[in-house]
Amino acid sequence: METQILNLKAPFDYIYCNGEIGKHIATYIVGEGKVGEDGMYELETHSHPIVQYHHTPRGVVWNRAELTDCEVLCSEDDMRVDPYIFFLLCYQLCEMKEKVAESKGEYSPYTPEDEAEPLKEKLGVYGFRFKPYDEPVEVDIEVNTCSEGYFAQVLGPSILNFNVVEATLEDLATRITEERQYWEEFYDHAVKIKFSSESSLAKGFVENL
Repeated sequence: METQILNLKAPFDYIYCNGEIGKHIATYIVGEGKVGEDGMYELETHSHPIVQYHHTPRGVVWNRAELTDCEVLCSEDDMRVDPYIFFLLCYQLCEMKEKVAESKGEYSPYTPEDEAEPLKEKLGVYGFRFKPYDEPVEVDIEVNTCSEGYFAQVLGPSILNFNVVEATLEDLATRITEERQYWEEFYDHAVKIKFSSESSLAKGFVENL
């Protein structure tokens, strides 16, 4: 088995994995050559990030994560995070927590919107901002009737998530408008949100929001 450290040069990337954020300053590479059952030579390699946390000494090895597990947040010469990447990480946090709960025989529902505020606070420690979009972000929603009245929910991956129920369409329109205002403020007005839908009820509904 051979190991080596590949030192990187500025500007460094900020990376994220398993709820942790660090400046990627080097890579710890582990390689091992062997002969497979078919007699062919095989090289097995693992690349672990070496990072520096905010205001801490540099040189922490992420020994439980490889580079392929990490997401690049931004570069240190452009400290802006894409809102889509941000919310994708919120989904990943939910999946990670759900797997931990399942391994303990527990059922604990996690939603990406619940993870958004804590993750934003963690990004704020590093001084990150959200990358603005030139065009409004189109968010596909479903609107329909239910036993309690009417519901609206976001469909597919997006920069936000909600699933709300109200007694009347008027109340639902107010609630969805509030959701849009909340998320635009959450992203520091870096994005404008436009709702869209393919269903017959939702089409006319979202046009009047």
